[in-house]
Amino acid sequence: MDAETLRLNHDRYVETCRTHIHRQGLDDILERLEQNGFFEAPSSASYHLNEPGGLCLHSLNVFDTAVAIYKHIAEPAILGGTSPFTSEVSMESLAICTLFHDLCKVDMYHPSTKWKKSPEGRWVSYEGYDIHDNFPLGHGEKSVLLLYRYLHLTPNEMLAIRWHMGMFDMGENGTPQRFAYYEAMTKSPLVAIVHSADMLASNLLEKTTEH
Repeated sequence: MDAETLRLNHDRYVETCRTHIHRQGLDDILERLEQNGFFEAPSSASYHLNEPGGLCLHSLNVFDTAVAIYKHIAEPAILGGTSPFTSEVSMESLAICTLFHDLCKVDMYHPSTKWKKSPEGRWVSYEGYDIHDNFPLGHGEKSVLLLYRYLHLTPNEMLAIRWHMGMFDMGENGTPQRFAYYEAMTKSPLVAIVHSADMLASNLLEKTTEH
């Protein structure tokens, strides 16, 4: 991503937050993101949007995808009475859960010189990332805790951020965590919407930089 694209994504992220989120603490969390390198961070070390600015763009992609899922799938089902849910989802909740779902990645990916063999068999260097997690609380759990320091979250918003990785965040924890995930899915359409949007954005909209 060039400098102009980084700037445009930064500005759109901040504008989207201010347009849809009207809770005390928003200015504080945005200032924190500026200080902690959120807008320059990659979305991953070796997978989707593993480049400077990837985390901001990924968050915007998840927001766009979640809004599309809600407007075209979830909302018609809720209003039409075919959904198990009867309450609509606010744009504020959609914005909070998508734009801040990956706060856990802030200050986790650190630029590093990597080496690999070229097709000719020579070792060549490239710029990549090392992963250092100074607060290894978990993925969704960590994002919830970091965000809750600044914004009041509803229980459904906490569930949606906590479980945005769905079954991919289970590890070896077994039946109790699977039960918790399934139960969370029954509490609010936010859980399924944010998880689906994250998976679609990561796997359909975002490339991996091959070095």
